[in-house]
Amino acid sequence: MPHHQSMSRHRSVYVNSVMNSNVDNIVHVNNTIFCFMLLQRFLTVLSSKVMSVLLSDLSFIVK
Repeated sequence: MPHHQSMSRHRSVYVNSVMNSNVDNIVHVNNTIFCFMLLQRFLTVLSSKVMSVLLSDLSFIVK
C-alpha cells in the first residue's frame, strides 16, 4: 500500500510540473502576442502619421 501512495504522489508532482510548464508557455505566447499587437498598433499609428505628413507636404508642394 505505501508503494501505491508514493506512486500517486509522484504522479501528482509530474502533473503539477506539466501544468506549470504549460502555464509558462501560455504566458510566454500571450506576452509575444501582446508585444506583436503593440508593435502593430504602433506601426499603424506611425504609418498613418507619416502618410498624413507626406500628403500635407505633397499638397503644399502642389500649391
